[in-house]
Amino acid sequence: MPNYTIETIMVSKEINVLTPLQLYIISILKQSIVPDAPISVIPEDSDVNALANIIRRNGITLTVYPAIKYDNSAKAKQLIQILKKDYYASVKQALLQDKEGKLILKKLSNEGFDVIGLKGWELRLLYPSITCRNMSDLDILVRNFDYKQIEAVMARLGYTGHGESSWMHSNFTKNEITVEMHKRLTDDSDYIQKWEKSIWDRATRINDSENIYRMSDEDYYIFHMLHLNKDFKNGSLGLRRIADTWLVNTAHSNMDKVYLKEFFDATGLSLFEERICAMARSVFEGLAIDHNSEIMLNHALSVGIYGTRKSYQLGRIATMSDGSLKKGKFRSFMAAIFLPYSRMKAHFPKLQKYPFLLPFYWIVRILRQAKNYKENLRRLNYNELSKEDFDSMKELMSAGGIRV
Repeated sequence: MPNYTIETIMVSKEINVLTPLQLYIISILKQSIVPDAPISVIPEDSDVNALANIIRRNGITLTVYPAIKYDNSAKAKQLIQILKKDYYASVKQALLQDKEGKLILKKLSNEGFDVIGLKGWELRLLYPSITCRNMSDLDILVRNFDYKQIEAVMARLGYTGHGESSWMHSNFTKNEITVEMHKRLTDDSDYIQKWEKSIWDRATRINDSENIYRMSDEDYYIFHMLHLNKDFKNGSLGLRRIADTWLVNTAHSNMDKVYLKEFFDATGLSLFEERICAMARSVFEGLAIDHNSEIMLNHALSVGIYGTRKSYQLGRIATMSDGSLKKGKFRSFMAAIFLPYSRMKAHFPKLQKYPFLLPFYWIVRILRQAKNYKENLRRLNYNELSKEDFDSMKELMSAGGIRV
């Protein structure tokens, strides 16, 4: 494919690698976060309802809504009206999340817990304002996690707990606010788990008088890529994650590249990180869009930030397939029950001390799965997946630097 940029595709009537609707959404996102980017105009024949759905699906309503107002066309005004209710509800939620999040961090700090705000909590600070990035929930990492004590703190703040999760996080809710209280970040290889334990050594206090920390720029970027890689393998992507990646790289351009390279090389994520960054630069810096970026952008626009049941199934099958659809289906089905040992240890901490109990905990997991058998059968029903779907997902994984 010739070296086209997003801008040259937009003005050409002969290059059809992205549709006019897709190009508009990409350009309005760029206008929203890149200083002096050109004003975007909705194509005259656009279906504004379809456009609104793609914006919502990609988690960028808060980001692009203000920029749409620069377009005075009738189509833009229609789009504003369609998104208006969502936008102001999201602004209200963002402000409430900010207020509640700061209060929760402070209360936990006062109880002696070391805490770090995760994911969107940190990323929103890179946008023009905190009301420019949607967040579905608040994510907080807690050192020396003690559920009972945390539950008591959250109860005093009006939150309802939903029981201690087996390994990663526990949820608390109050009205429209959901808080994921993390005791772990990953359930991956021993190397990644060692990295996770070491992040506190490089974290810095935000305020000397409190136990509220932020990760080093390098560790936050690593966490972002680990999370993005996991979701990508599960079939999702979304434009918001692409914007997050570009903003992190732009804001923290002085990160220790040697440290990052060592980590990504050791974990097999180097090519994935390279491909994601190349795609982000093609969107926000006007660099050439290659075939891999084109494939990933099409997917991001189609399935959005959380993906679909179909894309989730295809992602799992493709990454477990070893090239065969039939083998991928079988491995995915078995992996849903018989998790890798590292993941079983994360779900059942007693295995750390008593590994011989593994068969017993397999039975426990099977019984847990059986309690939600209807949902699990629906999730593992691969009858609707075709060879064409499978090949397309393999092509996507290859474009993202994932070996399948």
